[in-house]
Amino acid sequence: MTTTTMSLADVARLAGVQRPVVSMWRRRPVRNVPFPSPQPDGRFLADDVVSYLRTTGRGNNPEPELSSDMAVTASPAADPGDQADILALLAARAILGLDAITGVDTEDLLDDIEALDPDDEWLFSEVADTDADRLAPQADAIADNAFSTAGGYEELRSHAAAPGGLRDSLTSTLVDLATALLGENGALVDVDATASDVALAVTGDDSLPETPILLATSSLTAPTAPAGAPHIRRCIRRYRVHSRDVRAVGIQDDWDLPEGSVILARVGGPSPDGGSAEPNPADAMTVIDELALHMDASTAALVVGPASILIDELPADVVASRDAFLRRGQLLAAARLPRGLLREGGGEHLGLWVMGSGDPKHLWAGDLSGTDFEAPTRQQLLDDVVAVASASGQARQTSGHQQTDRAHRHSADQHRTYEHSADRRRAFALLHRADSTRLLARSLALTALDVSPTDPFPVSAADDAARMAELLIGLAQPMADPFAGVRPRATGSATPGISTLGDLARTRLIQVISGHRFGPLPGGQLRMWTADAVAARRPEAVDLMALTSRYPDVRLTRPGDVVFTSAATPHAVVDAEGGSAVAEPARILRVSATASLSARAIAAAINDLRPASGKGRWRSWPVPVVTGSRAEAEAALSRIDSWEDQIRSRLDLLDELHRLATRSVTSGAVEFVPVRNAQ
Repeated sequence: MTTTTMSLADVARLAGVQRPVVSMWRRRPVRNVPFPSPQPDGRFLADDVVSYLRTTGRGNNPEPELSSDMAVTASPAADPGDQADILALLAARAILGLDAITGVDTEDLLDDIEALDPDDEWLFSEVADTDADRLAPQADAIADNAFSTAGGYEELRSHAAAPGGLRDSLTSTLVDLATALLGENGALVDVDATASDVALAVTGDDSLPETPILLATSSLTAPTAPAGAPHIRRCIRRYRVHSRDVRAVGIQDDWDLPEGSVILARVGGPSPDGGSAEPNPADAMTVIDELALHMDASTAALVVGPASILIDELPADVVASRDAFLRRGQLLAAARLPRGLLREGGGEHLGLWVMGSGDPKHLWAGDLSGTDFEAPTRQQLLDDVVAVASASGQARQTSGHQQTDRAHRHSADQHRTYEHSADRRRAFALLHRADSTRLLARSLALTALDVSPTDPFPVSAADDAARMAELLIGLAQPMADPFAGVRPRATGSATPGISTLGDLARTRLIQVISGHRFGPLPGGQLRMWTADAVAARRPEAVDLMALTSRYPDVRLTRPGDVVFTSAATPHAVVDAEGGSAVAEPARILRVSATASLSARAIAAAINDLRPASGKGRWRSWPVPVVTGSRAEAEAALSRIDSWEDQIRSRLDLLDELHRLATRSVTSGAVEFVPVRNAQ
């Protein structure tokens, strides 16, 4: 390996330290052990680096010689073609059970592979196209220094994987859900090679009967080459590396699913070639519709995708496709998940669908956007989903012992919550039962009737009863009349003025400020307006110290600022108090103190706009210009907003009461009794 070189970033990864630490080592050498000298191209010989780390003991890797081959191969500066070829050679070594690839005659190797892949569906072409003589020693070094050839394959694959993968916390949750829903003789279906992480984990216990795996190709990812789509071939190889016998099927084929099967799909994710593309709601609904054709009363499906597609309001030309699943009763549960569940971070919310044979009149929904998605929350989501599925006949394990053996995660007490008998009633912690007809009639977001959970701990019936009593007291309180003492009076005729936001911005009568790009933040007391929060008119709450320490240049709202969004259906709110953070793609609209404009009138006009497409279209939005008294206009609209705020607060109380009653009264955990008998 004397000619293999490394960059300083590669050295940092090999040593298990941050990049600046390596620069410090160069400036402060250990006595008599200088840092290796760079080559003419500025890189360093890998052998010299390994010798330096072993001699000095610097870094956090006690055995750098065992990791150097991986560090070099997985380096961002490495040839992607070589990485792919080494992965193919590692796959061949694992599948054929070879102790080494080096020294094996290429023709003999290809003959052995052809015997396993006679139709060139997943491996033959990849190995035939490699420079095996040059790359085999590197592949063998990676495999020999790993726990197994499959382990080396997975480690290199993780470095070479395209961006957009799911974080381990979400993957493990999907594994638990799939395990709970999978019948004793059921199969797993991986749609479009998007769920191999989950399928491999679910089938990872060799002591249990083998679970069949189907790799289904939707019409959107039909083979692009005679030998098949590259990402489908990669996925089959991965399954075969781990000794999983996978059957590839097309969307039009007869899947012949056994009872208790589970379909796994991710829609609206990164493109198979690793490129970036905007999620397409129509394509996502097409994939879901195609997989739904293969579902019967005994089949369940788990679908993950952007919340903007699965949960939030959609344009009129797409929402009908999503509504069809509600009307057919195929959507059992839907949840908006917290931010930060993609490996690369980012502020996108993901959504989760649980599909099966359910009630067309009701949907179980939950908004988890304000939760931390730690273990207690994930366990509550698992319990709620399995309870919903059990009530719908989707969780078919009749043996609690078998399910616990499969999952290796759930205690006997936790598993008892899955049983919906009259003697074991439970209150739902995160999901509530929503009226599908209300969602359909108003084309609402699927969680629009939800009250976001704030308590990460299990809820008791006594807690629900106490909270419902508080809600009833609040609902019985009279509302204040903002218009008390005033009445409308005609003062003559007047023509309302109209302008566009673009014209107002050009004349500096308004200022439009882009929202900030935030990573995941802990909960707290500082209000934050996200696109979802603006649509729901409920700000999220984040920790002030965490936000200001990580984003010291963030601009907060001022009292009276308008916060608006322009994606899909426009939404706007007036931040009367100010001091709130605004996350992109939401924006701040600030009205000049000298302008004849009303912030509340502008917000109302934006909320009346119909969905449209095109970036920057907010500049063409028409908004009213105050031709009378600005103070009078603001005062009147403020009174109207006060009514709306009170009514919205009452509706929030009613929604929470409805949710609590749905989960506790319908199960018999709470009942309403005459006051004289209440204890």
